[in-house]
Amino acid sequence: MGLQQFKVREIVEQAVNPGLNIPEFQRDFVWDPEQVKLLAESLFRRYPIGTLLLWQHSAYPWAKTAQDASESLTWIVDGQQRVTSLCLLLGRKPYWWPEAAEWNKALERYDVMVYILPDSSDERLEFALANPVRRKDPRWLSVRDVLRLSKVEELASIAQERAQRLAAECGCDPMEIVGKLLARLQALWDIRNQDLPAVTIDHEVEDVAEIFARLNQAGTRVKEADVVLALVAVRNRGWVNSEYLPFRAQLEGQGWDLEAGVIVRTLTGIGAGRARFAEVPQSLWDSAELNRVWARTKETIAEVLLRLAERGIVSPDLLPSTNSLIPLFVLHDRWKGRPEARFGAALRWFLLANRDGRYSGSAVTSLNEDVRAISEARSFDEAIEALMKRLQVPERVGAEEFLNRYDRAGSRFLRLMLYLSLYRRGAPDWVDGTRIGFDHSGTKVIAGFEPQWHHIFPRNLLRQTGRYDDDEIHALANITVLNAKTNVNRISGKAPALYIKQLGLNRAGSGGLEALRAHLIPEDFVEAAADEARRAQQWSIDRYKDFLLARSQLLAQAVNDLLDELVRA
Repeated sequence: MGLQQFKVREIVEQAVNPGLNIPEFQRDFVWDPEQVKLLAESLFRRYPIGTLLLWQHSAYPWAKTAQDASESLTWIVDGQQRVTSLCLLLGRKPYWWPEAAEWNKALERYDVMVYILPDSSDERLEFALANPVRRKDPRWLSVRDVLRLSKVEELASIAQERAQRLAAECGCDPMEIVGKLLARLQALWDIRNQDLPAVTIDHEVEDVAEIFARLNQAGTRVKEADVVLALVAVRNRGWVNSEYLPFRAQLEGQGWDLEAGVIVRTLTGIGAGRARFAEVPQSLWDSAELNRVWARTKETIAEVLLRLAERGIVSPDLLPSTNSLIPLFVLHDRWKGRPEARFGAALRWFLLANRDGRYSGSAVTSLNEDVRAISEARSFDEAIEALMKRLQVPERVGAEEFLNRYDRAGSRFLRLMLYLSLYRRGAPDWVDGTRIGFDHSGTKVIAGFEPQWHHIFPRNLLRQTGRYDDDEIHALANITVLNAKTNVNRISGKAPALYIKQLGLNRAGSGGLEALRAHLIPEDFVEAAADEARRAQQWSIDRYKDFLLARSQLLAQAVNDLLDELVRA
């Protein structure tokens, strides 16, 4: 392992030739123009932009592009976004960028401009993204027009051209402006000679995963699963591009943007009964075995996500921990098709594991224990029993828990259960009448639905009284679910007695009083909604604490009923 210093221009030159390349397991360039602008500004101000992480090894000769890159033996593992951005700033297409036409579009989109004639004594140049007004203003210049020049002497022609245009506007002597411009342009051009540190690793393939897992570069941890993908690619050329990335893109299209760790650890859990990569036998990565296990993995993930969607879980954003999906996937694969397998029982354990926070944070040890227990169990019930024994939370939910704030990390489980309980009851959106989690045609929203949390008693009205603190105002018992943010906005800030009448929730029937009951509104408040005088009194701010206590009881009962139902499902 060695630390080297490269000039910006040298890094770009190696990306163009190529002396550097992108391994096939890397994802595409994803920085937005604002990030490229900030990179240019940081370089000009000599701020550190982090260390590149490079790998030199002839055993991995396969690039992300379809071009033959076998001669390039230095791979960018951490720093692809920065190096590609540097190429955009200097206007030179990196070797791994596939199409010239797309590159030209990128040059237009990522055009960073600099204000070359500050009006004050502050010599620090202002950077901004290009727009039609800036492109016509001679005080603004594309950074690329300066950084693409290989010789500093070439700056003189730019300074003279701009000085003539600026002098015509202000009636000044062009020669007075040229000197100022040249000094500023040269300071900008010096970005080409900025030093960038790079850590280069040349270890054997077998050592790479451990090295990458321990290294931190620019505050970003190189994830072990990404390294495992690299090692898989060593033995299975093209597999990442032809199999893994298309499946991951398919999941993203369905609203499930799962990290590599979830997918790869599911693969090892199904194929080897282990979630810790160090315990996975190397034979799993042989082509025939990998393809066999990968087919099972894709099928299992698709089946489980469909089962979750049937219950209302259609996005990872709903879950306290996406790592919890790994043992659920493995459990389903191990016992699917068997008479004793019950997805409801598996889902109940899954929800309680999320309550326990068992797979939050650094959870490889817990994951490995549970995946191993699943693979070694002799029956589905034995597997569930082993998993449940490891949890350290009660299996019943208390009403007092719904008096906690909904917007705290520790409340994500209860917030999920609140939503699932309303989904189970077929609760409608109070504004447009569609079922929670469904669209206007009555079809389930399969891809990426996210509940919109609505304060039943508005925050501003509660705060104005001065009688309730934020913990009481944001209590889970004061929260229900609507389908869309626009629907929340339509009733946000309105007193409940007012919007109940406006939305027709005061009328008998499924769109009125029954819609309130479906959202687990206490019966005293439901009955009062039908009468003008009683509604104003019962739904007043004075009754807020009574409402919280009564609704917390209903929510706890609904959640416990759901958990009980899953035991038998």
